[in-house]
Amino acid sequence: MGGDWVRLQRSLSVMVMVATLLTGCFLFDGGEPKTRANRYTDLELRLWISRDKPRVGQSVDIQFTVINHGTGRWVIELPEASVMDIKVGTGAGVRKWIYWSDGREITPEMRRLELAPGESKTIEMTWVPSKDELYTSMPIGGILRLQEGGTAEAGTTINVGRGLLPPY
Repeated sequence: MGGDWVRLQRSLSVMVMVATLLTGCFLFDGGEPKTRANRYTDLELRLWISRDKPRVGQSVDIQFTVINHGTGRWVIELPEASVMDIKVGTGAGVRKWIYWSDGREITPEMRRLELAPGESKTIEMTWVPSKDELYTSMPIGGILRLQEGGTAEAGTTINVGRGLLPPY
């Protein structure tokens, strides 16, 4: 009886180790949506990501929303930059940043954010991890640029894995 119990314990230990290795090696199914929020005075900055454990080649939808929870109107206007932006830190080793505003003409609508109490504004982008990001933690953030030159941000990190099936 004692030998059977020891074999059962060893089998269970091996199964737990295999399960830990599979998740620790980022053999992901794409993960779950993830939301992070931050406050800047009366404004809520909310970052939503469609997958927290994407595989290489699997698209990740990102939304950044600013919500006015205050009683007054918020107006931010910048002369040359987009008030709201999304950034994704790509690449392993040396970090390269991709921005929602990259390659876009900065229109007057992008340079101005005006929110009455209870109003919100959302921007969206899609990012697809490449082989260079395999097994890498990727920072993602929503940026609110302020008139006085600072920023307020909501951010998180996701992990890129291989998955059990291609694409690798």
